[in-house]
Amino acid sequence: MRLIYVWLIVPILLYSDTLLIMNSNAKVERYASMEKAFTKHINNIHRIDISKMSSSQIKEYLYANYPDIIYTIGTKAYQYAVKYVPEKKIFFSSIVNYKRFNIGNKRFGVANELHTGMKVTLIKSLLNHTKTIGFLYSRYTKDIYESFKEEAKYVGMEVIGQKIDKDTIFDIQKLKNADIFVMIADPIMLKDEKKVQNLYKVLKEDNKPVVAYHPLYLKYGAVLILSVDIPTVGRQVAAMVHAEMSGTLTSPIQMPIGSKVIFNEGLAKRMKLHYDKAALSVVNKVIK
Repeated sequence: MRLIYVWLIVPILLYSDTLLIMNSNAKVERYASMEKAFTKHINNIHRIDISKMSSSQIKEYLYANYPDIIYTIGTKAYQYAVKYVPEKKIFFSSIVNYKRFNIGNKRFGVANELHTGMKVTLIKSLLNHTKTIGFLYSRYTKDIYESFKEEAKYVGMEVIGQKIDKDTIFDIQKLKNADIFVMIADPIMLKDEKKVQNLYKVLKEDNKPVVAYHPLYLKYGAVLILSVDIPTVGRQVAAMVHAEMSGTLTSPIQMPIGSKVIFNEGLAKRMKLHYDKAALSVVNKVIK
C-alpha cells in the first residue's frame, strides 16, 4: 500500500527566503534519505549536520545565518531550532510522538508513524484472527498507546499495554497473553538494543508474532512490517513548504502519506499463523 498524492509533485522552489536543513545525524540512513528527497524540490538551501556540533556551536550558527525557514530532521535538531530561533518557521519530520512537544504557531511537520487506524486495519485484515495486541509504551509514546486502544475497538480488538521506563523489567507473561505484539518507535526501547533482542527472543520462543515499524526488525523475527515510506516524507515536507510559502497550506501537521507493508509469509507458515491470503493484495513485499 503506497499512497502518493499528486500534490507531492512540486516544482523547485525559487523563493528568495533562505532555508536551512538541520539534520540530527546525516549518517542515519532514513534521515539522509529524507534530506535527499527534500532537496530535489527546494532551491537556495543551506544545510548542517549537528551530530558532532556542541550546543554553543549550533547556537552560534543559527544566530550568524538566521535562516527564514528551518527544516529539522530528528528530535535533536527540532529542539535546538525551537530553543534558539523560536520566532522562525520550523518544519519537522522524524520526531517520535510530536504531541509531547508544545507545537504552536509557525510549526509544521509530518508525524513519525503511520495513522494508527490504518495500522490497526491492516493488522486485522491480514492477521484476521487477532483479538488482542501486546503493546509497550513509555511517557514519550502514551498518546500513541491511547490511540491504538481506541482504534482497536472499532475492529474488535483489545490492546494489552505495559508502561515502561529505562529500568523496567518486562512483564513477559502479560505480553504472552496477547495474540500478537506490536512494536513502535519508543525512545526508551530504541536506546537499548539488547533489551529489544531479548524481547524478540522470548516472544519467538512462545511462537508469538511481532508487528514492527521498520524493515530492520525482520532480522529479529518480525512477521509483519508497517513502515513509513521515507523518501515520500521528504517530498511531503517539501510540498508543505511550497504550500506555506504560497499561502495554501491547510494542515500544518500531517500524517505520512506513503507506506510500505512487508509480510514474511515464510515465517508465518513456520509459526503456523492464520492469515488471510486475499489480504496479501495490500502488501508491497512478500517474503517466502
